[in-house]
Amino acid sequence: MRAKAPSSPPLSLTACGYTHPGRQREENEDAFLVSLEERLFVVADGMGGHASGEIAARLAVDEVEHFFQSKRAEPRSPWPFPMDKGVSLGANLLRVGIKVANQKIRAAAAADPSLHKMGATLAALAIGQTQLVAANVGDARVYRIRGGAAARLTRDHSVLEEIRAASDGTAHVSTALRSVVTRALGTKEDVEPSVYVKTFAAGDRYLLCTDGLWGSVPDDLTAQIVSGTDDLEVACQGLLDAANEAGGPDNVTAVLVRIG
Repeated sequence: MRAKAPSSPPLSLTACGYTHPGRQREENEDAFLVSLEERLFVVADGMGGHASGEIAARLAVDEVEHFFQSKRAEPRSPWPFPMDKGVSLGANLLRVGIKVANQKIRAAAAADPSLHKMGATLAALAIGQTQLVAANVGDARVYRIRGGAAARLTRDHSVLEEIRAASDGTAHVSTALRSVVTRALGTKEDVEPSVYVKTFAAGDRYLLCTDGLWGSVPDDLTAQIVSGTDDLEVACQGLLDAANEAGGPDNVTAVLVRIG
């Protein structure tokens, strides 16, 4: 009789998310999702001004979550976009879920003239049993904090990032171009998120954030704040406080996830 292989213990995850309008904005056009049930975490930064940016960010977050929920409830249901057979199921779920969110934002903008040209940048993290998938559109980011250091897992879709990549980081970029993104949800009929598949280790912490955080707080200080406490809520609040102490020029959102 063959002995049954021991099953893997359930993955232990803790997470929290905080958001703040910052010191120079009256409205908060950021949104976030913390779903331990789906092992799904998302931040979105709305664009478009007035209420439309807030609506776009909320739609982006909600639609990605809804897609994950619908595929779990009906795994054999048709995919609204073709799967990429060269990547994992988790990578396909995140990639297609983001493309669906893009579609929904465009449909909402087409149905209401006041929402014309609304959009959002987004970063997402889906955690499986043995690997994780990070994805982004625009300049929202995912970081891994391990051993007291922060490593960025995503690459911005921005003029700044493209110029730096083309010049090995030596070119000067004007202030006017630093915040210009080259890809966002809602701006084109189809969008292709960048997707990254990584392994993880017990004790890893992952940070999803909008540019209101990384644009104000240096990566080394971010790592110091996150590594300085075992309480994720204290760390999240510390990150927002650091951004606001640096002037708080933009809405700021941080989602922290700890493994093990």
